[in-house]
Order: sequence, then structure tokens, then C-alpha cells
Amino acid sequence: MSSHQRKAGSTGLTDAWYQGAFWLYLLAPLALLYSCVILLRTFLFRIGVFSAYRSRLPVIVVGNITVGGTGKSPLVSYLVKSLQEKGYRPGVISRGYGAPIPSEECREVFETSLPAEVGDEPLMLKRALRCPVFVSPNRKLSIQALEERGCDIIISDDGLQHYALTRDVEICVFDGQRGLGNGYILPMGPLREFKGRLSRVDFKVVNGSLSAKNLPKDFDSIKMDLLAKSIRPLHLDAELLSAEQALSASEFSGQCVNAVAAIGNPQRFFDVLESLGMRVNSYAFEDHHAYTLEDFQFEHELPIIMTEKDAVKCLHLGLKNAWYLPVEASLDKDLAQLIVEKI
Repeated sequence: MSSHQRKAGSTGLTDAWYQGAFWLYLLAPLALLYSCVILLRTFLFRIGVFSAYRSRLPVIVVGNITVGGTGKSPLVSYLVKSLQEKGYRPGVISRGYGAPIPSEECREVFETSLPAEVGDEPLMLKRALRCPVFVSPNRKLSIQALEERGCDIIISDDGLQHYALTRDVEICVFDGQRGLGNGYILPMGPLREFKGRLSRVDFKVVNGSLSAKNLPKDFDSIKMDLLAKSIRPLHLDAELLSAEQALSASEFSGQCVNAVAAIGNPQRFFDVLESLGMRVNSYAFEDHHAYTLEDFQFEHELPIIMTEKDAVKCLHLGLKNAWYLPVEASLDKDLAQLIVEKI
């Protein structure tokens, strides 16, 4: 039997979007204002008042139209590895969410970088991939840096709404369980853009089984599953990790664990651990939460298991008996090949 506990930081607004809370209608005036901003901004880019940067390299944008995590980063990892197998030299760009990077600055992400300097997701990608990763609020600067590094294709982790960057391929990722939430625009709902935006993206990828009832009936999509890999100890660098030091998830089957997650949909991670046979005390934090030792003052001293994204933010905390669970994207179509054919 699982014991689900919620820590401070999980937002009631996010829950309300996906549970259809009635009080959200009070936010309708703000949603109307946000809608006007979206329409005006889109129109100004369309008529050329706002200019967009065109890279000499193909640019693939992996994003979503909802707030919160949908599985973009695992898909970026999949695309990087798949394109490398096809002979390409991809590079990754990101906003570097949460990192105080001036708009005129571009930072390269190294395995030794700190999450506060470059953002947690870019650091996670850098540690998992053998390719250059750059972060900047000005994606033009990151692309120019990758051009100089000899990359021949660019993958943008997020940025579907960043119209200042011209793109060759757009991929929109969805959470199969959550879908579009209540279907309303921010802040009344989780949508960053109108539903009609879906008709203009090149590929739609659904993370997990498509159980959401708020997506179009003719929703043509590629199915993505996130497969749990072996559980790894937090205190060891990935390059130093031997096969003996990584454990099969079955090693924890039947055990009670303290699970922490600061991702867009933490319940998905807890469900994965339960499906692997663990009894879970779950602690959900707000997406991109910066961990401190106080966050790990649990009632019982049990194994601590977290996501790979959380792990890069906890390496310096000196946690004992702490582990992370990497996941790998598996798609029912060869998306990388479809992209190659399109560009």
C-alpha cells in the first residue's frame, strides 16, 4: 500500500487545471487578456514587425502547448542519439530555465556546471549525451555557438512559442493522461496557445497511453513510452559507474522507499516506481525546485529514489542511500528518419 504525501511547493492551480475546478472561471478576464497578447504577438511576427532569426542549419523545436512537463527532455535525448547514429552532429539549445543568464550572454553547459548556472534540464541532457549544449534567453546566440562548433543540425529543448527563431521542424509533446487539461488558455487553464496551433506542428508525440478525452478525435500522433533503466547511485558520476554499481529495479521490489520528484507531473514518476513493485512514500515538489537538505528530513530512513532531473540538483547534498532512475524514450515510429526526410 502506498503512502502519498505532498510537500509544500506542489501547486493547487496546476491540480485545478486537470481536475476541472469551477473557481477557475473567475480567471476568465485574465485569460481573455492573455489571449489578446497571443494574437497580437503572433500577428506582429507574421507581418514582419518582429523579426525571426534564420539559422543556416536545420532547426528542430521540441516543445508543447501546455504548462508543465510532458516528456520533452527524454525525446530530445532520443533524437540526439538517433541522429548521431544516422551520421549527424547534433547540438542542443535551451532557455536554461531558472538560471540568471543575461539576454546578451550564451553559456556552454559542461558536466561540471551547476544547475543554478545553466538550468537543471540542460545539465541533465549534457550529462546524458555526447554533444554540445548551450543555454541563453537569446536562442540566436546559442545557435551561432553551435554553428561554430561544427554541428550540422540543431535541437531546441522547448521554444515552440519562441517565434524569434525560425524552425524547420516542430514537434509538440503531450502527456497522454493529462492531454490539454480543461482546454483553456492561461491562467484559466494550462494552454500556452490556442488548440488550433496543433494543426501547424509537423509531428505530435504522446507520452504514455492516450487516455485524455480532451484531444481532437482525428489526433494523428506518434506514441512514446518512457522505459525505466537500471537504478543508479546518486553519489557516483555516470562515467565512473560500473555495471555492478547499477542495480536492477527488481532489487527494490517490495521495499518501501522515499520518492521525490520536482517535475511537471510528479505522479507519473511515482506510478512508475509502484509499477516496479515498490511501496512509495511520495514527496512532490514544484517543477525546477532547488533542493536543500531540509527537503530530505523524512520520518523514516528509507532508500531515496528520484528522477534523473532531480539527481543533478542533489549531487552536492551528500545524501546517503540515494538513487536515481534514468528513463529512455521508445517510439512506435522512427521519428528521426521522418525528420531527416522532411529537412
